[in-house]
Amino acid sequence: MSDYRQTTRPRPPSGCPVCGLVWSGPGPCFNRLCSRADRSFSVVFPIGIHEGDLRRAIVRYKYRAERRWAEVFARMVAAHLARHPTWFEEFDLILGVPAYLGPGARRSWDPVGQILIALEPLVGAEWRIDRDAVIKRHETPAMPGLPWWRRQAVAAGPLRHALAVRDSTVTGARVLIFDDVMTEGSTLQEVAAKLLRAGAAEAAGLVLTRPPPPRSAGRSTLRASPGAGRVWSCRA
Repeated sequence: MSDYRQTTRPRPPSGCPVCGLVWSGPGPCFNRLCSRADRSFSVVFPIGIHEGDLRRAIVRYKYRAERRWAEVFARMVAAHLARHPTWFEEFDLILGVPAYLGPGARRSWDPVGQILIALEPLVGAEWRIDRDAVIKRHETPAMPGLPWWRRQAVAAGPLRHALAVRDSTVTGARVLIFDDVMTEGSTLQEVAAKLLRAGAAEAAGLVLTRPPPPRSAGRSTLRASPGAGRVWSCRA
């Protein structure tokens, strides 16, 4: 990693300065990507934890096509942006992790894109949303349920080759990449890398949910409230 820069984004009093999870014991973040030297995203802003009612709502939305949830999730995102304006004041643009909708696609609709469509009227002129800046040119193997090493292989192979940036609006921009669920960030890693190579100044994640740490480790899943600390972020 190179080109480190200091920001005023909140740093948890203990825990991970990249993904924001707090735990009550020693050791690095459970998410191996947070400490990787080749990490392409600077930081991740999770809105919620992928468990309980929120997890069930996302499952119903993505896998049962209950599309009315798009408006609910969009309101959650808009409220999060409004609640923490200083976290996001450096960013210029929101775009989504792209879906493939052509021949052979697993779905005929784009769950992330639908949330962004619902988000646009809620944020008005305060945010620029570009749903076409990054595209997925062909379908790739599904990653949910795969072991960690297989997800990494899919991300660094088929997914990397399927992604393309086709919009010059990312040049020089600090970009928030929206996704509904972040597991360890392998998809976010590849999208962010594409954006940086296309000239983006920074690529960070804005995710509806991310999973809690393993329960067996006995660590808290609470996200830190904003503090006065500073966080070091970097871009490749």
